[in-house]
Amino acid sequence: MKVIILAAGQGTRLRPLTDDRPKCMVEVNGSSIIERQLNVMYACGIKQEDITIIAGYRGEVLKKKFENSSLHFIINREYESTNMVYSLMCARRLMEEQEDILISYGDIIYNEDVLQKILMAESDASVIVDDGWYSYWSERCENPLDDAETLLFDENDLLLEIGQKTSDLNRIKAQYIGLMRFRESGLEAMLDIAKAAEERTEQGLPLWRTLRTYSKMYMTDLLQGMIEEGYGLKAVHINRGWFEIDDCEDLKVVEAKLQEEM
Repeated sequence: MKVIILAAGQGTRLRPLTDDRPKCMVEVNGSSIIERQLNVMYACGIKQEDITIIAGYRGEVLKKKFENSSLHFIINREYESTNMVYSLMCARRLMEEQEDILISYGDIIYNEDVLQKILMAESDASVIVDDGWYSYWSERCENPLDDAETLLFDENDLLLEIGQKTSDLNRIKAQYIGLMRFRESGLEAMLDIAKAAEERTEQGLPLWRTLRTYSKMYMTDLLQGMIEEGYGLKAVHINRGWFEIDDCEDLKVVEAKLQEEM
């Protein structure tokens, strides 16, 4: 298995902390987001040389930090005008040569139990979803529905919808966290949908349930595309054990929570 960490974003909502470093290098109680992620991966048996980081904004700072490591780096030089899927597809050649890929957002931290859940998943396309999301979102924002997105699955835990804005709490059965795994036919399907999205944009055609074009696609747009085209995505359930650091308020919440756990 190979790991891809998506860490090209600018982290504008974390400024001034990201003025001189990428978002993934922001420190949480003294340890950076990326260091926390890597340490969990190592503890779960993932080898350093099997990890590729997609960098962009302040990528040179990140590469210098790990210059004596066996980590691999790919630079998304279009980071200012692109989004997650474009960054991921900077590693298309790597993924086409593999049979098993774990993908992680670079602005989340999670414990070993969460990572082990996806490592033990048997489906060809697995997505971690947090059933305990509501209490966490209630701490992050006054109204969780202002930020949370739809996530629906059937009786077999196959995803039906993901990443849409809603004012109906019943359409949010859990929350996507940005940790997923594709292997064999699932990996092939994911790459096929990304290519189809690129071709649709080139032809002036819409994507799936979004007005965004290929270069601006979120990962949830790609996942929704897979759903729409009939590819099964298995929801792998957790109940907390992770945090997202998207802005300075998120950082305060995470630091306080981690301090409580010590």
